Amino acid sequence: RYNYIATFLTLACNLDCSYCINLHEDPASGRGRIVTRHMGADQWVAALNRIDSGGRVPITLQGGEPSVFRHFYEILERVDTRHRFDLLTNLQFDPKVFAKRVPKILFSREAPYAPIRVSYHPGQNTMEEIGPKALALQEAGFRVGIYGVLFPPQRDHILEVQEKAQKAGLDFRTKEYLGKGAGHLKYPDGVEGTFDKHCLCRTSELLIAPSGYVMRCHSDLYEGRLPIVHVLDPEFRLEDVFRPCFVYGH
Repeated sequence: RYNYIATFLTLACNLDCSYCINLHEDPASGRGRIVTRHMGADQWVAALNRIDSGGRVPITLQGGEPSVFRHFYEILERVDTRHRFDLLTNLQFDPKVFAKRVPKILFSREAPYAPIRVSYHPGQNTMEEIGPKALALQEAGFRVGIYGVLFPPQRDHILEVQEKAQKAGLDFRTKEYLGKGAGHLKYPDGVEGTFDKHCLCRTSELLIAPSGYVMRCHSDLYEGRLPIVHVLDPEFRLEDVFRPCFVYGH
């Protein structure tokens, strides 16, 4: 059942968006800006090489902003090339350095969407900045897509930018807004943050925190709750089981 593998190299970011999903409950409180231990390059390479998805599911590098992690390039230079990766990034890095240091085969997976997915954040980065960088990566042989979240106050702007980007030869797509008041969630009260309830929950995602601990869900990751196990624990195996949750509503 596992259909997503997410490795959070760091939760640090070089942008400061008020609508960041890492601050999914109360941005003003600063919760979600988690101070956490980080695994080193050797540990990350060992952890990634433990994963065997049979080529069916890519390993998604994300954060925060994964490229600000100090071992970012070293990991990609050393990891087993049998893996296929996706990258979620704000594209603040130098595309020339990326193209020089990163083996293209790691991001060569065929899929309906680009393996390198760039987040456009109005007020934090600009299309004048990330557009040329995305084109440079494309010219170097990488598939790149740009995404904008249809956050209600920014919806019209995102759609306008999307049209201009597509005319310039960029793959610009939109993602639906999944926060409070989204209006189309299966369990809308599950994200309001107004109460605690008990439930049983079964994940379809392998989520690895910067410290290497495997988390039950994104909410546990962003709120710093207790993990399940460490990814380098020799006894660790994926289990398709329901686990008790006492923070349904968050």
